[in-house]
Amino acid sequence: MCAQEGSVKSRNVFLFLLVALLATAPMCFAQPRGISYPNIPITADPKPLFLTHAPDVAQADYTFMRIDPPGGTHCYVDAHAINNARMVVVVWTDDCVSYTTHAWLWNSGKWTSLDWVDRKCPDTGTQFESLTNNGIAFGLYWSISCNYQPAAGLDAKSGRWFVLPNPHGFKFNAGISLSENGRATGSASNSIYYETLTHWIWDGSRYFFPTFPADWDVSAFWAGPEFINNAGQIGGQFVDKAKGLMRGYFQDGSRTTTFDAPGNPTGGTFVNGLTNAGDVLLIGNYDQTSPYYPARSFLWRHGLFTPLPNVPFPEAAWTAVFGVNERGDLTGRWGDAYGGWHVFVAYRNAPEK
Repeated sequence: MCAQEGSVKSRNVFLFLLVALLATAPMCFAQPRGISYPNIPITADPKPLFLTHAPDVAQADYTFMRIDPPGGTHCYVDAHAINNARMVVVVWTDDCVSYTTHAWLWNSGKWTSLDWVDRKCPDTGTQFESLTNNGIAFGLYWSISCNYQPAAGLDAKSGRWFVLPNPHGFKFNAGISLSENGRATGSASNSIYYETLTHWIWDGSRYFFPTFPADWDVSAFWAGPEFINNAGQIGGQFVDKAKGLMRGYFQDGSRTTTFDAPGNPTGGTFVNGLTNAGDVLLIGNYDQTSPYYPARSFLWRHGLFTPLPNVPFPEAAWTAVFGVNERGDLTGRWGDAYGGWHVFVAYRNAPEK
């Protein structure tokens, strides 16, 4: 990984604080019923977790493919999400200075650009963190020179953009996760560099701002309620102030369960996704000086951790899974022994009948 420049712009854009411009009128979603978010009750560790380590998943259970985007080696590249149609969202940067990000869709070997384009603002970037099963990529787009950044999504099939309205009192907005029934998570700020931010949950028509326990630090962009599914369940993460490391949490209605990846990783537990079945995708980091690497990826459900395989490529030094669908297919990034970053997709092989 390239050393970051000293500018605030480089540091924050690389940390996923990107993207911009109001494209078309906001898409309207039906308001989900049966769930309420104001003043979310959060109880850390409601009961001791019964952690069972499932057998390691053999690489033979998957068919791995390298899917590096066009354009050669990139300073940063990641495959953020895969849906049930096996479409993959890939984000990459064009240099190691500005960290301007681009978004592409990989679909059965075909690449399609998902970039927001604003000819008046040549520094526009696009960042998508999730991809719904009906083909909507969600995240944000941005321009520093034109000073805008909305939470936004793109229908990969029709090419139609939509934006969420900015929460009242905030100029800049960033989306992270969108469900098929219109729920979303993200954060808002009055600075495009996101020195301070407020986490939000969108129920399809309005924002709610969750509260957190006093010993939770959720001041970072990649913290708080990160992912939301069709049932309104939430997967997220926070820094435990007492332990001084990142931990994961899963919220189902009024009940919240916190967890750490197996092995009590010194670098913390990083949540990267949530399926509609309630599977939380996470990475356990065992090296606090180098986030994610070396690491091991898991799925978590009801206290059960299922380890996920590393890529089988001979030159691979580490693997980080960043997306999973209900079929069990995986996507993410891997690093080679020379410091290069690459992306992969792993199709879960159907069991023999």
